Amino acid sequence: MAHPAGRHRRLSFLFDLFAVEHRVRALLGQTMADAGLRPDEYAIYSAVLVAGPLTISALAQLVGMPLTTVSDYVRAMTSRGHAHRSQNPADSRSYLVALTEDGTAAHAAAKVAFAAALDRIRRALPIPEQDLSTALRALDEAVRQVTEELATGAGDRHQRAAGGRSATP
Repeated sequence: MAHPAGRHRRLSFLFDLFAVEHRVRALLGQTMADAGLRPDEYAIYSAVLVAGPLTISALAQLVGMPLTTVSDYVRAMTSRGHAHRSQNPADSRSYLVALTEDGTAAHAAAKVAFAAALDRIRRALPIPEQDLSTALRALDEAVRQVTEELATGAGDRHQRAAGGRSATP
């Protein structure tokens, strides 16, 4: 089957990212359907497993999600017995989140399906995985920088300095 993108002009790399993100969600949704965790849950569990114990705000920053969304995930994980909260020794106003043994087991069970999908994608990649990872980290850093500039008002100054040009879709 011909690749439909060849029939359409390239809109922007952000559009490409949008389309790829939806394809990845669909693929992982299909391959992880019986894994016990949804792909988004698996991602959150992975972050807690690798970086935890950590605060909810640190987790939100790590995964690039709003604090309220991450709080909802942690609440669900805790109610399942997959995570526990402990007081943060560095700041008594916050708490640390870590996976329980049951949470680690749930993650390990879901990892089988995730790893199978990841291996298939790796085999299909036309470029070295390291090159892709490097590009994604650079994009993430650029987005963080622009987000910070917009939050401080610097983004408005950059837009005015550029003559108010609008971006492509």
